[in-house]
Amino acid sequence: MTSDPQREIRGVLLISLFIMVVPLIFFPKDFGLKANLSSFLLSAFELGWYVVIFFILFSRASALWVVFFAVLTFIYRLSVGVCSGLFLAAMFSLDLSSSLKLGIHRYLPAFFLQAMMSPFVLRSSFEMLMKKPTGRKKESEGLKKMSSEKPSILLETERSNPGWDQRKVTSSTEEKKRTKKGDLENALHYLLEYSGVKGVILVDNEGLVVGGDTLSDFDPELFASLAICLKEANHSLLEKINESQLERIGIHTPHLWISLNQIQSFTLVTVADRHTDELLSVRISQAVGMIRKHLEERYNQKILKGVEE
Repeated sequence: MTSDPQREIRGVLLISLFIMVVPLIFFPKDFGLKANLSSFLLSAFELGWYVVIFFILFSRASALWVVFFAVLTFIYRLSVGVCSGLFLAAMFSLDLSSSLKLGIHRYLPAFFLQAMMSPFVLRSSFEMLMKKPTGRKKESEGLKKMSSEKPSILLETERSNPGWDQRKVTSSTEEKKRTKKGDLENALHYLLEYSGVKGVILVDNEGLVVGGDTLSDFDPELFASLAICLKEANHSLLEKINESQLERIGIHTPHLWISLNQIQSFTLVTVADRHTDELLSVRISQAVGMIRKHLEERYNQKILKGVEE
């Protein structure tokens, strides 16, 4: 998966061209097998296939999302069929009406290949659509919870005008709140946009998700509880060698790369595909610095130390 829209569009166009040309290579004679089924039945089969495959690919998505993706995929497949028909008209000097019918549903090998491949061609694009609302919702809930614990800040100056200073401080504080909230969102999204990363969450010492940015099939609560269990287990083992501070844990399974990084009293959990390149470690270190700076500026150090104890 890639989060670059231009690269995503180029990839979709290249694969679309591939599935347009392949049927002509393997079934060139008389344009392969021709379907005698009605276009209505073929369209019903198509939509049913899209709904089933998207329910499997996006098991945590709502039915509305699945239907929406199925309709978009159906429109995309029709567009590919129209392009195939135009290609046949140009290459074989067919009349436009016959070539469009062949491209859309009468040329059976092309129809089945396009219908089978279309959900997988668009899957990455649909993941990009879903991940932003999912991640932002989790993060906003965590930020609301944390903001209620923020201590008040008193500012004193040698010479001050109470009325003017109060308005100035209020305006400055509101502006900083908006900026700092964006800082945390940017740091989490900075990690998620790296190719191969499935989810990023910030967890407090009680296992509550403070913020996150994840893909649709990622369960933040599951990995939050896993992070707490791993920390507790390793902490008890480290005490036996007189080591009490745990800064980072890295776990590689046959399918996943799980990284835990301690930031003040919080834990940054990054879950990526097992085969993600090692440069992800550099990006994690950069994100840890961004989040640490955000926490130090937003929360009083005494509060953070108190939570740790």
